[in-house]
Amino acid sequence: MNTITTPEREACHDIDIIDLQSSTFVLDNGLTVIVYENHEAPLVSLNLVYKVGSKDEVPGKTGFAHLFEHLMFEGSENAPGPFINYMFQAGASNLNATTGQDRTTYFETVPVGSLDYALFLESDRMGHFYSRINQVALDQQRRVVLNEKLETESGVYGKLFGYRIKGCYPPEHPYSHTVIGEVEDLQQATLEDVRHWFRTYYTPTNAVLTLAGDIDVATAREKVTQWFGAIPGGTPLVKQAAWVPDIPWGRRDVFQAPVQNGSLHLYWNIPPYGHTDSTLLSMVATLLASGMTSPLVKRLVYEEKVASSVSTSLEYAELVSQFVVSVSLVGDASFRDIERIVDEELQRFLLTPPDEALLQRTKNQQLVGFSSACKTLSPVADILTTSQVTLGRADGYRAVLADIKAATGAQLQDVVRRWLLRNRYTLDMVPFPATSVSETTASRAEFPDILPPKPVVLPELEHARLKNGMKVTLARRASHPSVTLEMVMSSGFDGEAGVAALTCALINQSGVGETDAFAFSSALHDAHALIDVMHLEQMTRASLSCPANTLGSAVALLGDRLRRTTILEEDFTRQRTVRLDDILDQQNSAEAMIHRILPALMYPQGHPYCVPGGNSLTYNALENMSFSQILSCQRQLFVPESGQIMVVGDTTLTEIVVLLDEALGEWHEEGVRAEKTALSVIAPRGRPQVFLIDNKGTGQSLIAAASLIPGVEWDQEALFFLANEIFADGFSSRINQNLREEKNWSYGVNGMLINERGSRVHCVMTAVQTDRTVDAIREIHQEYVALNGEKPITEAELEQIRNQILLRFIASAEGPNGLLGLLAHIQNLGLTEEYWQHYQEQLAGADLQQVNRMAQQCFRPDGLTWVIAGDLALIAEDIKTMMPDAVVVKGNGDSLFCAEPVNSPDI
Repeated sequence: MNTITTPEREACHDIDIIDLQSSTFVLDNGLTVIVYENHEAPLVSLNLVYKVGSKDEVPGKTGFAHLFEHLMFEGSENAPGPFINYMFQAGASNLNATTGQDRTTYFETVPVGSLDYALFLESDRMGHFYSRINQVALDQQRRVVLNEKLETESGVYGKLFGYRIKGCYPPEHPYSHTVIGEVEDLQQATLEDVRHWFRTYYTPTNAVLTLAGDIDVATAREKVTQWFGAIPGGTPLVKQAAWVPDIPWGRRDVFQAPVQNGSLHLYWNIPPYGHTDSTLLSMVATLLASGMTSPLVKRLVYEEKVASSVSTSLEYAELVSQFVVSVSLVGDASFRDIERIVDEELQRFLLTPPDEALLQRTKNQQLVGFSSACKTLSPVADILTTSQVTLGRADGYRAVLADIKAATGAQLQDVVRRWLLRNRYTLDMVPFPATSVSETTASRAEFPDILPPKPVVLPELEHARLKNGMKVTLARRASHPSVTLEMVMSSGFDGEAGVAALTCALINQSGVGETDAFAFSSALHDAHALIDVMHLEQMTRASLSCPANTLGSAVALLGDRLRRTTILEEDFTRQRTVRLDDILDQQNSAEAMIHRILPALMYPQGHPYCVPGGNSLTYNALENMSFSQILSCQRQLFVPESGQIMVVGDTTLTEIVVLLDEALGEWHEEGVRAEKTALSVIAPRGRPQVFLIDNKGTGQSLIAAASLIPGVEWDQEALFFLANEIFADGFSSRINQNLREEKNWSYGVNGMLINERGSRVHCVMTAVQTDRTVDAIREIHQEYVALNGEKPITEAELEQIRNQILLRFIASAEGPNGLLGLLAHIQNLGLTEEYWQHYQEQLAGADLQQVNRMAQQCFRPDGLTWVIAGDLALIAEDIKTMMPDAVVVKGNGDSLFCAEPVNSPDI
């Protein structure tokens, strides 16, 4: 095998275990509190876990843990109304809740000046919620959860979990039902049922609270005692012990699904999280299918060519974890042949353990992955809480990482013998052909103050140029031992965006020079580096992230990737086949189809954005693409002299410039630059248009209402952001409040923005129950009409959203990726370094007249493009009665991208 001809690289380092120093104390009422200090940003992340999940449910009452999570957002005694709205006022980011088999977690990150406010709210729904549990709230959230269940389980892969749990667990096992529960159980839940659930499980003794960020232990103790100390502790609970059930021999199912190619899924039951065996098996999963050189990927994808992708994973839980192998088949590949190959590779692993270099790389890969997760406060808080809940100590994670560091090849072989030679559950997903108590001084008479936000100020930026003229900007941040960079340059390619997207995908998986892809992938693993090249909006972007101590190796690899990539025709042929199958599969996904056809409905033929899915091709264009097109595109992708490199992390300007100069300083444009088609601004439509997509047999319809707005380069982005948050995007937006909170027809509404420069698409998208499709369309349209007429934005709405956005903006610069995102926005659009300062000033100074003028400019009802995907046998007639010009889109929608105008009712 060839070696990589790049500057000398560091040896494979022994990565240290990152130390999340924390303190733990317990209030008199039993509430466990963990404090992690990090004063880098004026933020505190709250993570509150109640030790209850679907495993605690009894037959006939499934889905209660998740249903109660929803109820907890309905407000408490002293904070009536939606909990989310209160938290948004506090500037909360990373705000959500999750329910799993073992626990229910509520989390948010707030500016430090909002900490008392957030603790007041969390403590109020722990200690002052019982009287707010009423029949109206129960009925409302029951409907929302049933819509969520429809949305989650109506898709192809949404059904897999139900088969899996029945195949892996006996009926009496606590994990033998889904978290979201059964429809009948949810429909029969009574008010007394959910009240009993609260009294039993939502108590201080059954909870753990972590505060991570700009806070010290003394302050945390004072504040948590003030707000939580008077809540009664709770009663003793019986907890289920670990139970790893045997899977009956030969347990397998065949699941028919409307997919182009099948997939094989293998499941083994293994010990719970924290057990040394499950930790060692996580290393086995990494060794078997992580990267091109791993045994399963190399053999199934590249040698046998029977799979398009392979993944192995561990899914941890408290009673029993699972080891999972998933393989996506190619064409008519045999399920049993693939299963045989998986078994052969397991046997090979038992005969030949990984050598020391590979073992060390695997250890480092897992340790670096853990370290990378600790770049921001929210995941740190979650790690500490999870460690406390599942392992009994906030620093319990260290024992897991120590098991990784101490692992030997012989131990890995032994753990495979113990667990992966046992019976497993096999699920074939086959293509189905389409047919049609303490003293407290806390007063709850009024809310605590939310202190005014401090403006986000970017750190001092350092600038330099490489020998070839590329600009380098560094924001030094030494609080985490990692470096992240993004390179942006003009693209000399002006062909179809789908060609560029495929070329970049091939670049990301190819070798360099005479070094094959497997050796290059190994080098990336040794440096614990991630490199990604992509083409977007006539720009080519390359990103790199790595630990600080492998920066030299990683930058050299980046230089190799950009300058010396060798794309092979066999890889092109394989990727083209995979993408052709993906296009066919998209016809079975309402969301994928809407995203695919929307560019043709919004932009004229010939516009750079008039591309299937934004970065794909029509089926015929992809099928007829030649390898020479890829090579031509590769030569034109990079214009180095126009490049700008943004760097954030633990390095110096001198170090990074020397490394980048060695790798890229002599790099100059090599291809012939094409004349680019201008990203012209498109005038908004003057009349509506309606398109229908048939998605048979689903219980929901997906509705999209799209319009064109100016690109981000205008000077009104802050005003637009305010108007969009009030009207269309986020939990508190008018449309979401209407369809979810008031009508309960939908699980939620999203306001999306597609593209950046020139003309963007603004799209309101929601899934609603089928029998409310037409009603929901009317409600969305009426919201647009009201905004432009009798119901403009009010001063109260503006002030509420303005304060929320300014407070949330503090979190936008958290961590290397957040800071890099702000810098990249400035660099990519050619904005001044003062842009974000002016943006915040514009948010703070916007008046009601300006925001209403903006809203009425961008959100007009008369030019909307409607796309509705659902069971047309049930909804088409009513839609066409309301919208007679509705057009039915047939097949994959490629005809929309042809040059002839659309004038047929069916296309």
